[in-house]
Amino acid sequence: MHHVEIEDFYHHDFTTVSEWEVFIARIEELIHEWKLPHMKVTNSLKPGDFINCQWHETSEKLNFADVEFLLKHYKLEKESENEDAAKEENEEEWIQCQKDALDISNDFVKLNDNCMEIARYYGVREFLVLIPARKASLTDETRIKIVLSSLTIAANNANCYIPILVQIQELWQKMYLGCCAGKGTCVNLDMVHLKKVPPHCRYLTGLLTLFKQKIGEGCGVKIDSVMVSARFSYLLKDWTNSTWTQEPPDFDFMQGETLGVAELGKLPFGATFDPVRELHLFVTWPQMSDNVVVDSEGYSDLEPQLAPEWSLQVKMVALPACLLGEYMSDFLHLCNNQKTMVELLGENASYIHDDEQMLSSAFSVLTESRIPTISAVVGRANTKKNKNIEGPISEEILLPILYFLFPDADENSKFPYNDIVPIVEDDQWKGVKTCTMDSLVWRLSVVAAHCTHNLGGATALAQLWHEFVQEIRFRWEKNILIPGVGPDFPDSVRTCLLHQKLQMMNCCITRKKTREENAHRIQSMEIDDVDETESEDDEFFECTSEELTNEELTSTKPQLKAKHLLWNKPAGRLAKHPSLRLIQTGDPLYLPITQDPVPKTEDQLEEDAQVMMQLGTDKYASEMRARMMSASLLSDMESFKAANPGAVLEDFIRWYSPRDWIDEEGVDEWGQGKGHLSPRMMITDNPWSTTWTSAQPVPAHRQKRLFDDTREAEKALHYLCSKRIGQVAQLLLPTLTHAALYTLGLQKQEALPSLPDVAQSILNKLQYATKPIHQKLQLYEEITRDIESVEALVAQVNSLQHKLGGNNDSKEFTSFLIQLMRGKEVSVPGGSRGDIGARITTMFRDAQKAAHMMTSVSNINKDTINTQDSRYKIFPEPSCKEFILRAIIPRPSPSSTPQPQRLYVCLKRDHIRLAGFFSEDTTFL
Repeated sequence: MHHVEIEDFYHHDFTTVSEWEVFIARIEELIHEWKLPHMKVTNSLKPGDFINCQWHETSEKLNFADVEFLLKHYKLEKESENEDAAKEENEEEWIQCQKDALDISNDFVKLNDNCMEIARYYGVREFLVLIPARKASLTDETRIKIVLSSLTIAANNANCYIPILVQIQELWQKMYLGCCAGKGTCVNLDMVHLKKVPPHCRYLTGLLTLFKQKIGEGCGVKIDSVMVSARFSYLLKDWTNSTWTQEPPDFDFMQGETLGVAELGKLPFGATFDPVRELHLFVTWPQMSDNVVVDSEGYSDLEPQLAPEWSLQVKMVALPACLLGEYMSDFLHLCNNQKTMVELLGENASYIHDDEQMLSSAFSVLTESRIPTISAVVGRANTKKNKNIEGPISEEILLPILYFLFPDADENSKFPYNDIVPIVEDDQWKGVKTCTMDSLVWRLSVVAAHCTHNLGGATALAQLWHEFVQEIRFRWEKNILIPGVGPDFPDSVRTCLLHQKLQMMNCCITRKKTREENAHRIQSMEIDDVDETESEDDEFFECTSEELTNEELTSTKPQLKAKHLLWNKPAGRLAKHPSLRLIQTGDPLYLPITQDPVPKTEDQLEEDAQVMMQLGTDKYASEMRARMMSASLLSDMESFKAANPGAVLEDFIRWYSPRDWIDEEGVDEWGQGKGHLSPRMMITDNPWSTTWTSAQPVPAHRQKRLFDDTREAEKALHYLCSKRIGQVAQLLLPTLTHAALYTLGLQKQEALPSLPDVAQSILNKLQYATKPIHQKLQLYEEITRDIESVEALVAQVNSLQHKLGGNNDSKEFTSFLIQLMRGKEVSVPGGSRGDIGARITTMFRDAQKAAHMMTSVSNINKDTINTQDSRYKIFPEPSCKEFILRAIIPRPSPSSTPQPQRLYVCLKRDHIRLAGFFSEDTTFL
């Protein structure tokens, strides 16, 4: 029994599957699932395929020894080719990765993400890589060997001829080891990464010696020639010479000694500093024999000017600060400011209506005579102490701004308003509800942006707005029209609310001037009615001189005195109707002089609509609604009755609403066509008939005014002066955004072919944003971000064009810029001998000269600067040197089949990386 127990104790069950075997079996299973065994050898790659073609990625999770891994498969997806990929009988039977190792078409490609650097290190188009998951690292040498052997066994068992690698060491090191076996060949993929560069590895001579020793070790064969490809990288990021720096336009004119008024109406555009962060120049020698090139510490044939291929890549500043974007952002931020004018400017900012104090405002200087009277000067001197608006904008800067906004106050103004049309005629801007370009509101919004950004923020805008409103009130009191607005009625359909308010002010000023002039004429012409006219000056609407003349002429006709009673004389006639006669008397029908329609701004129309809706739907509400709407109708009926004594409702309808007059056959006794009223006019007690019955024959100049210009002007002024600073900014925001988009639209850049489409999409947003009377700031924030991004792109292109092309507008140069803007590495046309190459060379020379002069100034023991200027090099030391060495030799013995060998070298100042692709024959050892 004791003997049996000993045997049971030392018994092992070798049939149990270990965790290591499960790991290998799972890798084999995935290889079969992804259909990787026996992959066919395909055609050679074309230049740029590694970047231009799509890489297909597949991944799966694995576990081994309590460590989670990711197995990834990468493959370059090429377009289907009809060429036969089968090899000829005499061709050497190499696997796909060996053919790729000798292919020079995709050397030195920039693939650095998601393990794609393996394709750059080893030159392969398809590979498997095992990566520790969860940011773990594989640093233990024993574990590395176990994992690597597991991958090798799995690949051999599955007959997979694809390189399979494992990532080792720390993740930032990007270290990969692997192998590939099949068809009597074994490929070892080795890598070395050192922080300190050995002295013998700094130049090509030492690297060639190292490579020859590695591949010739033990084979006993003399290596005749090694093919070398080289690439040097040069970095330029110090734009010390202003010649190569794209400077933004100088819009700090408001802070200088003189004010550039010519720039007041323009918004700035461009980056505040150079948006090009770095310029990378790559000079390449594609393939040459090591017998014809020397690169050692003492001498080098690898000079950049002699390189056959030049390529360029630029890196931009991520979010460059741009002037137009800053203007818009600052103004948008101001829209949320709830401070009042008094809080920003003090108690003196309250709007006082007293005439004497109004004359002392800053804007009074603009509209009075250039040679002031003594009383005016004394008045200003006395009131200055009582009302002094102090703000960040000095008088030397404020007065030119005011003359720019109100050029009619300056007899010699160089910036008068052109003929202001009601809407913008350019079809491109139709639908944007702001105002005409270069009108008063347009100029005010642009100047407000300048003041906000350069002259003191919210306080500066408050000061400008205060002076602006004071000038509007002064013009109302002195009957001076506001320039740059136009005399038309408020255009609530196509203009912004602020522009409508100023149009309303002009309407009031025009009505006031007409009323006062007519009152003076009535006093001089109708002596008997002087007292009545004076008493009704503020209550009645006086007619024009033309209508007075017509009335006077009508009243002087002797036949009218005989035909009409004294109390029923015709009055307020404008002209005789060409065909119509009164139905009952047969007298000619005269067109009456009527009161003009009542102008209303958009907010007033909205208030009227709300009142109508709040009245309800009962009978009383309907009567009230009809009465409110019939005020204008009553005025027209009274004017018609005064001009046509003896007229009936049918006469009025034929003139006022022809569609409500139904023609009949035949003619009446006066020789005009017969007819009758429409059904809606024949309804009992309809608003038309009741209004006609209550109407009295009163000419327009005797009627109560439908439009009270004094009250409406005061309402508009109160609207302007009662706004908080944020509300003022919101009033100006639509027009400022319109001006910003117009400035963006002026930028023509062929290197950005999609710029018009992007501008159109922003315009569509602006059209939608400006429609409602209450602005939605979120829409303007989106528009501002879009403008900022486009402005940054244009600034980047302008900077590149300034550096590389100057005045070069050729299609080849435009295509070159387009590729650069996409972040790609682009071949320089003509290399070092082309125009672009010459400018690049000059840029590096200037940078070297500037750096050399700084060094010379700091070191007084060296020779003079003039002597040293002849010593500095055109190009600095390369920021990176890359070499690819290739050879085909028999390994591991002279009788072995010749196999491809490859070594990739990356030399930088702080590290060196060697990636070796070494093949051996496993059949003829």
